Amino acid sequence: MDPRLVLLLLSASSVFAFCPKVFNNQKACSCESTLEGPKIKCSGSEGLNLVQNITTMHLEIRELEIENANIVEIGPRAFKNLRIKKLGLDNNRISKLDPNAFKGLENVLQELSISKNNLSAIPTEALAGLRSLNVLNLRCNKIGNITEQAFKNMTALIDVNLACNKICNMSKTVFDTVRMTLQNLILDNNCMTEFPAEAISNMGNLVALHIKYNQIGALEQGQLANLTSLTMLSLTGNNISTVQGGALQNSTNLRYLYLNENHIRNFDNGVMAQFKQAEVVDLSFNDIEGVTTETFAGLESLRHLNLDSNAVKDIAAGSFSGMPLLLLWLPNNCISNVNQQMFQGTPFLRQVSLANNNIKEVQALSFAHLVNLHTLDLANNKIMTLQSNSLTGSDHLLVRLQENPMVCTQDGFHVMNANEAINLTTEANKICKGPWQTETADLCPKANPRPIPAPCCASPPSTTTSTTTTTTTTPTTTTEPTTTTEEEEEVEEVEEVEEEEETTPATTTTTTQASMKKKMNMDRFLKLSQRPGANSPFLRHNAKAAMKPKFLRTTTTAPEKEASEESDYEETEEDGDEEQQYEEDEEVTTTTTVATRHIPARIRERQKMLANMPPWMATNQKEKQEPQEEFSTDEETVEVAANDEATRRKQ
Repeated sequence: MDPRLVLLLLSASSVFAFCPKVFNNQKACSCESTLEGPKIKCSGSEGLNLVQNITTMHLEIRELEIENANIVEIGPRAFKNLRIKKLGLDNNRISKLDPNAFKGLENVLQELSISKNNLSAIPTEALAGLRSLNVLNLRCNKIGNITEQAFKNMTALIDVNLACNKICNMSKTVFDTVRMTLQNLILDNNCMTEFPAEAISNMGNLVALHIKYNQIGALEQGQLANLTSLTMLSLTGNNISTVQGGALQNSTNLRYLYLNENHIRNFDNGVMAQFKQAEVVDLSFNDIEGVTTETFAGLESLRHLNLDSNAVKDIAAGSFSGMPLLLLWLPNNCISNVNQQMFQGTPFLRQVSLANNNIKEVQALSFAHLVNLHTLDLANNKIMTLQSNSLTGSDHLLVRLQENPMVCTQDGFHVMNANEAINLTTEANKICKGPWQTETADLCPKANPRPIPAPCCASPPSTTTSTTTTTTTTPTTTTEPTTTTEEEEEVEEVEEVEEEEETTPATTTTTTQASMKKKMNMDRFLKLSQRPGANSPFLRHNAKAAMKPKFLRTTTTAPEKEASEESDYEETEEDGDEEQQYEEDEEVTTTTTVATRHIPARIRERQKMLANMPPWMATNQKEKQEPQEEFSTDEETVEVAANDEATRRKQ
């Protein structure tokens, strides 16, 4: 191929990386130029019309979003002549896609989002053949049960979001064509009552599986089989009450397990050992009543265990031993006693929370062996007294004790740091305002409501304001530096001497399009445009202007009078500093000094320095002046008598 032709093609592609002029000076669309092509975001029917206008151009588009345009159907070749990498059609009314809707984008389109629409099924035929598609978002539609292959000939698909639909059952062949490529699968907020074991089995590259807020009742044997890359499993907000042994098979990379907000009461012995690679286990908001030595046996990699808001009353000695725990969360439970055996075998613990339990007693040396513990939360319990060594631990242990009866008798301290009480009387202590000396009944479980999940398809509140859209993303900023050179300073007029007595740095004037459009404050303008009255304090600067600099005075004055005038001049200067901010907006048009010559700034500084010297340092140049000899005139002629003998010889 001719090299000139290749260069021409490259230059043409670089030109079209910028935004088309059709998006200038309108509000329906915004356009941002990038190296990979423009990013275009349009809204409403007017925005849709602008997009239709660019379909006649051959454009490389990095991102195209069309929202709130009331689109009902995507027709054939809707994006002809466009090469789009990311396409968003969210917040419309799309219920049908033509089988050839994305014709021409098979080898270009990488991300496609059709969320918050009215699709009742996965548009299999329209999506077929999108060989470069990596991300597919069909969240918040009306998609029902999936009974056939949904992703035909989509060999690059790695991320699928089917959350917030009406999927209750899935065929085992749904993901057959993407079983070895899919890495992230989101099935939140649907109506599944059973774990979709057959549909997701043998997904060798699946990393994250989200099935939150469904109605799954149990995690049964073999349902997580051959998921060799699975790292994160989230089953939050289901109805799970049973986790069977052998549920996880040939899946040795699970690190994060979320079973919170379910109905689990206990685990059979050894069940949790199948998750031995897990580092984070969240079991908060369940119904667990006790922890035995077998409950978490085998979790040899566990670092973070969350048992918040259960009904735990007893923790057997050594229940957490053998695991490298760093964080242990046990707030909002029913624990009444803390002893040393409770945390036996956990030397790496850094943070422990026992807040809002029923703790009345903390036995001696309960935390002494936890040399790495730096935060212990015992707030909102029923502790009346503490032994001197109950909180013995590391040198930097921070203990929170607010809302315990003991703070009402110990000068209101809430926190102990290195066994020293810290007074925090400004922090609320509601317990001291009630009958804190009266023993109350223990509540179990605690009245702690479960978190309310966010609305599934609610749009976040918009914080942006509508502005006129152009292809430029930032206002033009012009910077004009103003500097003063030494040569210019030497030829300044003498009228400016008083203004230059204080050296000011170079200023920078910045002008933006926004500042040019500011509305003038007419009230302030009229106020400042009026001349002050004769007795106004703002006219005191005239006295300073009338005071001549010392080196311009033409009459000779006595030194005493001269010193008094000098002091009066300095006082006038100090009084005028307060009105300096008002003088900056006004132009002084009157002056009492007329300069007859230009005086360099260095000479002025020298003269001022000599004028301010004390009398004992003053030098009298006339007294020290040495007599000067004149060499321009000849002296009288001096006659010298010659030697008589030499004269006779010459004769």
